[in-house]
Amino acid sequence: MHSLETLIRMNLESEQSDPSREYLRNHPRIVQLRTEVSRLPIDDEYRRWLYRSINLYADQIVERPLYQVDAGWDDLEALQQVTLGDMMESSLQMKRKQME
Repeated sequence: MHSLETLIRMNLESEQSDPSREYLRNHPRIVQLRTEVSRLPIDDEYRRWLYRSINLYADQIVERPLYQVDAGWDDLEALQQVTLGDMMESSLQMKRKQME
């Protein structure tokens, strides 16, 4: 339960910090992505990272073109790729801090 409360608080803080992005929360592509992420059979940590990426990159998600099937990554595939990159970067930063 603590993780859920933390996630909700983080989402509220990110929305409150930038009112110009409020319209993105209810954008159909963002709502669809959140729904798809909620249905994925993944662990809570990875789901948290995906939700974080949705919040961070919502404007870029909405602006990217809609690709035909097999013509490019759909929104969920692109989100997962960006998220994995962010996770790797975070891991490398933590490793650097440990080595200092």
